Amino acid sequence: MSQEIPTVDVLIVGAGCAGLFLLDSLVRKGISALLIESKAFGLGQTTSSQGILHAGVKYSLGGLAGDDATEAAAAASLWSKMLSGDATDLRAVRKLADRCYLWRTAGLAGAAGMLGAKVALRTRPEPVTKDARPLWLKDVGGEVLTLAETVIDPRSLLSVLAQRHVGRIALGNVRSIVEENRVQRVEIESTRPAIIRARQIFLTAGAGNEALSKLAGNACEMQRRPLRQAMIRGPLEMVFGHCIDGAKTRVTITSDRISKDEVVWHIGGQVAEDGPRMTLENFRAHAIAELRSAIPKIDLQGCSFESYDVDRAEPRTADGRRPPRAFARTTGSVTTVWPIKLVLAPVIAAEITASTAASDYPSAHWPSDMPAPEFAQRPWEVATLSWNPIP
Repeated sequence: MSQEIPTVDVLIVGAGCAGLFLLDSLVRKGISALLIESKAFGLGQTTSSQGILHAGVKYSLGGLAGDDATEAAAAASLWSKMLSGDATDLRAVRKLADRCYLWRTAGLAGAAGMLGAKVALRTRPEPVTKDARPLWLKDVGGEVLTLAETVIDPRSLLSVLAQRHVGRIALGNVRSIVEENRVQRVEIESTRPAIIRARQIFLTAGAGNEALSKLAGNACEMQRRPLRQAMIRGPLEMVFGHCIDGAKTRVTITSDRISKDEVVWHIGGQVAEDGPRMTLENFRAHAIAELRSAIPKIDLQGCSFESYDVDRAEPRTADGRRPPRAFARTTGSVTTVWPIKLVLAPVIAAEITASTAASDYPSAHWPSDMPAPEFAQRPWEVATLSWNPIP
């Protein structure tokens, strides 16, 4: 027998950063909302994120600040307030760095990209003298700047948001979505079958949105843009920053400490864009070569290398490029949401909440026998990885 769960204003499907920000925002407004997750908190894009709250640098290297750069810069300002305790209080989120370095290769292309960032960004990068550079940037031939881009631990963010809504988040699979008398009837498979009715449904499941939107009769075309992220672990310094080459970030590096004597570098940028077109062996050689070119005289003795593949799931665009803004599209009472970037998740959540009305439904919780999801591992914690020593 399926257990019947009282009707709610909103059911959210997907417990990544978008879903949790939306749940928190709706509940603070007094809207009756629950969230269902099929696997684990943040599995996929959120826990694979490098955690950079982009201030727009990646989108301004050509010298023009378009919608994506402008929106990211405004969102970064909102994050600064939240991390200081305003509105959505995120003071408990673990901050890894409060700024990133921005440096260029010595060639003309690198110089052009750096100039574009200086011209276009709302928060201008600050020059770093040679004497003030960290040791790992001492031998860089080009200019070095610092940029006020905060880096957070994405899993810490998920934990902080989830802890506020214990009982409102459950583990289960959506099996059907059918509209009945202007209310969506959702069948869920969990510890036992359950049925819940909601006035509105928000799909925030990343790549899972494609199948879910079809299930709801609200097919929203999706595209996948593949990445291959590199990781290096060993006796390394904590590094946060972007190496600029022309209008692209050649490599983007963030770090985390995994033991007293070991740090892991999480590496993205153009090298991650190139990765899916290479064999694993060629990618390993390419990524290490790019690092050694971006950071001259880098010491990788005692370090190991590994990589993983992840897809960026987004609404389909005509040219297959990254959409310029956070995305939410509503058909009937079902809305498909993609924040596009971590930094934009609270922005799209606030926009949705502002247009969502509360009703007389009381605050809701899942039945106590429905379990909560576990938290997904960060990429370097996966037990099946095969770390290879770097010669």
